[in-house]
Amino acid sequence: MPKGVFVVGILMLACPAFGQDVMTYHVKHISVLAEDRDLRVLRYAPKKGDRTPMHSHPASVLYVIKGGRIKTTLPDGTSTTSTLKAGSALLRPPVTHADEALDDVEAILIERKR
Repeated sequence: MPKGVFVVGILMLACPAFGQDVMTYHVKHISVLAEDRDLRVLRYAPKKGDRTPMHSHPASVLYVIKGGRIKTTLPDGTSTTSTLKAGSALLRPPVTHADEALDDVEAILIERKR
């Protein structure tokens, strides 16, 4: 595992109601790098101001390539601003959220499909 601080607090709350798959929105800042029946690897590279509508992720790993601030909004309307640090990794439970990049950011997200 790469050196770095585990980022705690960003996109980490699980929500019992699982929403829409993020790829159904066809947002320009999220792309599939690889996928099989068990895993999906996404590149998340929003520019400042890019938004992603409310969506869900299964359990996943987030590895930050380029750090920056992200505003995350949960289904109940609460929001938090977190700072992702380059080189850090986060083990995430399933989550439903919307997000907005407050800075240019780049990360790799590995989702477990089952």
